Amino acid sequence: MPTAVVGRENEARRLTEAVLKGETRIIFGPSGIGKTVLVQKVIRELSPEHSKRCLYVGTFKDLQDLLRQLIFMLYDFKDSNLRQQLHSEGVTILTFPNWLKSLPSPNLRGTLYRTVERGDYRIFIDHIPPLTHPVAKIIKELFWMRNAPVYLSFYDEVFQNLYRFHHFFHLGDRERLTLQPLQPEAASELLESCIERFGLSHLDLSGFREDVLELSKQVPGAIVKMCALAADPRYQYGSQVKVRSVYIDYLMSGHGLHMQESLRGRIPQ
Repeated sequence: MPTAVVGRENEARRLTEAVLKGETRIIFGPSGIGKTVLVQKVIRELSPEHSKRCLYVGTFKDLQDLLRQLIFMLYDFKDSNLRQQLHSEGVTILTFPNWLKSLPSPNLRGTLYRTVERGDYRIFIDHIPPLTHPVAKIIKELFWMRNAPVYLSFYDEVFQNLYRFHHFFHLGDRERLTLQPLQPEAASELLESCIERFGLSHLDLSGFREDVLELSKQVPGAIVKMCALAADPRYQYGSQVKVRSVYIDYLMSGHGLHMQESLRGRIPQ
């Protein structure tokens, strides 16, 4: 479920400037903080000239999957350098899927490097799993040796794994963009938009707003998800919203695992 972009003007501006300047960034924040929505907003609002050079990987399983996704996007973008490489190898539009599937990692890496270093691409890699050394090496070579800036989105949960590679990447604090919970005014604005979006206005919301803002810790994804659950009749008792059930099921859904410490003693009865 998309999270509305509210109260992220400063972060959007900083990320947009980095994209336009070709500077790599690492984006941190817990689940639901709005990393994906921020990245997609920035890409969407770039000029057509810049957005057509953005490669976005939503998630990947392993090194081969990452390489194949990037090469497929370059092929889909009709990159002339890649098409020339494929033509010289006798690869056609009909044989490309099997060629891509059968190519080993070293060949995939070589194809990717030869293509991006001749272009002017920006590579966005979202929902990064715990890093392995081969994947970290690819990322480092892309932005340090192949002139392809990379924008990485990490969960806080994998920060310790990333720290092992921090010096490996040679990135400093300037390259880090950490998303914090929304400011109270922005969180309230998002909540009101969700109340309208999910048709909650007809319910008795006395106490609902305060409870959602407190329990969500003003994390935008938590606000959106809790409001979406509240719209389900199963979480309503007459005109009241069963906030306790909404919050527990939000946590159990996997979206709010980072907030489970706040469960003790803070759920409205």
